[in-house]
Amino acid sequence: MTDAPPASGGPVHDAGDAIVLWHVPLSRSMRILWLLNELDVPFSLRVMDLRSKDMRAAEYAAIHPVGRAPAMQIEGHVIHESGAMIEYLCETRGRDLWRAPGDDGRLGWLDWLHFAETIGQHIANLTQSHLMLRDPATRSPTVMRLETARLTRTLRLVEQTVEGQDWLMSGGFSGVDCAVGWSVWTAGRFVRLTPALQAYADRCAERPAFRAALPKAGEVVLYDRDFYELPDA
Repeated sequence: MTDAPPASGGPVHDAGDAIVLWHVPLSRSMRILWLLNELDVPFSLRVMDLRSKDMRAAEYAAIHPVGRAPAMQIEGHVIHESGAMIEYLCETRGRDLWRAPGDDGRLGWLDWLHFAETIGQHIANLTQSHLMLRDPATRSPTVMRLETARLTRTLRLVEQTVEGQDWLMSGGFSGVDCAVGWSVWTAGRFVRLTPALQAYADRCAERPAFRAALPKAGEVVLYDRDFYELPDA
């Protein structure tokens, strides 16, 4: 469950088990918001606007010196890497979504968790080119085509897995589906997903916790199109 969220980021000093997530709607921080909803744990949400001064303000610099999202306060500490957030949340609050050391599937779970960052980096590069470089003269169509091809190739590993099972782990849905599932769902803004990948993205999007992580009315979102076409050469 989520308590009433402030509209924007700012320093907080909650104690004990309080969880606070700094979040940009539709960005990779959505993976953490989705997982928190899956876990059904109480947390506070600080919604940020990537294009505003929120992320460069001194207040947020005290939370995340790099000025990025997500950041998460938990047990009196702030952590900045979404992969670490997923692993720690599953380890401490959702062991059914985790694979502990010595468990069957532990190596695969860790591999998927970190592979999500490989996918995410190509998404970040394409997001930078399509959205942040607003002047077309500053974009490189060659680089954009290369990143699109790299993203397509990276997704093949996911496709090979979800062709034969619903979720990345044979035992069912787990925390790594939040990491990789968001990446596949978002990759669909830049590449045409194969039927197997689209079906996997749809299974993710049908989960109530995923839907709860979608932007609320009035929130400024990162992406404003369903699909971003490559520019002409």
